[in-house]
Parts: sequence; C-alpha cells; structure tokens
Amino acid sequence: MVAQQLYEGLDIKGEGTVGLITYMRTDSTRVSEQAKQEAATYIKSNYGKDYLGNGTVKRGNKRNVQDAHEGIRPTSVFRTPEKVKDSLTKDQYMLYKLIWERFTSSQMAPAVYDTMSVSIKAGEYVFRVSGSTVKFPGFMLLYTEGSDEEEKEESQLPNLKAGQTLKLLELFPEQHFTQPPPRYTEAMLVKVLEEKGIGRPSTYAPTIDVIQKRGYVEKEKGRFKPTELGEIVVQIMQEFFSDIVDIDFTAEMEEQLDKIELGHQDRQELLKLFYTPFEKKLKVAEQELEKVKIEDEVSDEKCELCGRNMVIKRGRFGKFLACPGFPECKNTKPIVTEIGVNCPNCGGSIVVRRSKRGRIFYGCSNYPDCKFVSWNKPSGKSCPQCGGLMVVKKSKDKEYEVCSNKECGYKLK
Repeated sequence: MVAQQLYEGLDIKGEGTVGLITYMRTDSTRVSEQAKQEAATYIKSNYGKDYLGNGTVKRGNKRNVQDAHEGIRPTSVFRTPEKVKDSLTKDQYMLYKLIWERFTSSQMAPAVYDTMSVSIKAGEYVFRVSGSTVKFPGFMLLYTEGSDEEEKEESQLPNLKAGQTLKLLELFPEQHFTQPPPRYTEAMLVKVLEEKGIGRPSTYAPTIDVIQKRGYVEKEKGRFKPTELGEIVVQIMQEFFSDIVDIDFTAEMEEQLDKIELGHQDRQELLKLFYTPFEKKLKVAEQELEKVKIEDEVSDEKCELCGRNMVIKRGRFGKFLACPGFPECKNTKPIVTEIGVNCPNCGGSIVVRRSKRGRIFYGCSNYPDCKFVSWNKPSGKSCPQCGGLMVVKKSKDKEYEVCSNKECGYKLK
C-alpha cells in the first residue's frame, strides 16, 4: 500500500529515513495547531499574506468519525513534493503530491468570484444566462479538485449594463432533456460511503473489490453497472433482510461498535439484539427462498478444445467466454471487441484487451505473431508529420489526439 509506505518512512536524500505523512487510516479532519502554524509560515513566505486563510474550512462532522488521529497531512509542509520527488517512485510521488496540495490549500484563503446573471427579453420570450470570473484565486492557485460528474461550465460574459440593447448575431435551436444521474465511479462510490457513514477508510477498497469479485457489478467505461446477479441479490436481500440492507444499518452498527470500544455498550448484549431476530429471518429465508439460476448466454463461438458452443460469463473485469463443459473442459478466452482500426504493423484488426489488473489496452488480433500494443485508443488517423498512428488521450476535462510515435510528439489541436 503506497500510503503505508509514505507513513512508515522512506529514504529521503539528505535526510535519511523519514515518514512523509501522518497516520492514514482515519477520516478525521482535525489538524494540530503546530501544523497550522507551519502551514501559515509557508503560505505567507511563498504566496503572500493575502493567500493565508483564517483556518481550515469547517465541515460538519460525519457520524462515526475516527478522531483519535489528525487528518491525513504531510509531516512537514516545507518538505514539498518537488523536494522529495527524486527519492520516490511515481505512485509515491503522485499520492504525496495530492496529500501535500490538499492539506496546504486547506489552510489558504477561499477563492473570490464575480458572478452575473442576465435576463434578455426578445418579444414574448426571455433568455437567461449566468457566468462567473475568478477575481482572486485563493487556494485554487495551488489545488483545484476534479469532478467525476459531468458539470456545465459557466460562460464568461462580456461587460453588460441593465437596459442595454443587444444585437442578435446567431440563434441555435437546441433541445435539452433532463439526464438521469450518472453511474458511480470508484471515487464517487467512496464519497457516498463516506457521506453515509458506511464503513471506514480502511474498508472502502476491500468492499469495492468484493462486489466486483462476486460479480455483483461490472465496469463499463470506468463506471459501475449492476449485473443480473447483483440485481437478484439486492432483490432477495430487500425481501428477506430489509433492515440489514437499509442504508442506515451499517452506519448505526459502526456507532454501536464505537460505544463498545469506549465501554459504553456491552458486547454480548449487542450481539444478542442483532442475532436473535436475524436467526429467525435466516430460517424463513432458507424455507421460502427458491433456488435462482442465472442462465448463461450462449455464443456462436466454438470451443476449439471440445467443439461445444462457448457461453458468456461475468468475472471481476467484465464478460468473458467459457466452455460449458467445465470442469471436464476448462477453456476460457476473452471476448474480442474490434474498434474498426487496422494495425499499423501488420494490417490486422486492433481489438480491446485487458491487463491482469483489469486495465484496458489495445492490441493486434494477430497476437502473438504481431506485438502491437497501445494504452491509448488508436483513432485510425495518420500523423501528418511522420505518418505514425494517432491515438486518443484524455485529460481531466477533454480528449485530444497525439501521435503514438514518441519521437514525433505531434498533437492535433
């Protein structure tokens, strides 16, 4: 675990073994006065006194917050990411940079915006638009939080005056419909677990891992989608164990466990209160619940080992083909998805593949005879400078095309 390595200590040039962050298995936001004073000194000397905040932004305490430790922060704000970069691996550096920037920015002044809302009357119709500009960047000079959800950016408006007559230059007739909320990404799911008081920081990753391993969800374009098995499990749990799958159950149980730890609740009494009614419900479920079988989807692909039609199954990293003759025949293979682009090396089809860790990459269908591989999706276009294959890269808020030839460096603007 990268955070564990940063906490336990790493060999830093000129300092020896140093713990770079405070204890990380906590959801506390409390910061010591010493750390606040050190941050204030750093901010004033590097950004100016105008960028110094009045203290950490206060947020409402979540239920079940583990407050025995401080919030996660660098052990010294003067140990900047750039100073220790040469002593860290890429993952260590990226995580430390995130923690350092997040903590330091929390001690800075808030950003100040100029906002404007305009109503434009045209006959019997009224058009409305709003926009904002940054007047003072404050903490945003150092850190801007990303978003997993698609957000509409506010327009930058020209200087307008009340009663001013405007000239219509162009009219775009567009229709918009209310969109359903987006499916959860890992980050969004962790945020909801945290907000609802479900689990601890140390249990978020194992929980997300379990629902994938058991086939309850699968990832589609980086977002979780429930499988047929997942929907059936939820339906059964809601029917027979509605109180346990209630969103408040885990949070309330965490609260009771905290009371036991503090000596305010008897452990045996809590077990009795939970297990007695649970045992009764379990017996009812065992008697009334019918065995549910999810039929496998039969494909047109023939198993090259035994000749049976292979079936589509779901695993941790999505769907794959398996022989229905298991356990006699254990043949499996990935489902090949072509992207409609030819391999630049041999002319074969470029297909979507997954690494052992579940990361998507793009390879040639003629593998292992052809070793073409790319982490970025090929666009099918040729580079106008060197003729190399153009690939699609993603930044935080947009996609752009670059040449796959690192020596070329061409970027399509």
